[in-house]
Amino acid sequence: MIYNNFNSSAVKSVEILDNTVKIVYNSNTTKEYTFECQNTTEFTESLSKELTGIELNDSKASVGRFLHQQIQSGALVETK
Repeated sequence: MIYNNFNSSAVKSVEILDNTVKIVYNSNTTKEYTFECQNTTEFTESLSKELTGIELNDSKASVGRFLHQQIQSGALVETK
């Protein structure tokens, strides 16, 4: 599933596959970052809540902040 129809100054798109999340940032739209994700179902649900917050103009909702938190917590681990 690809999420790319949202307002974010940092993130262009998020693609969720089996145990993998691919992110394209607005700062370099030609580069795709790939992350391992052990629980894509939980990640998808959390991302959906964040996107709903953006749709409802919740000032606390941010895709960039959400992804940063997921990386910091170890839910997303970059593959090289």
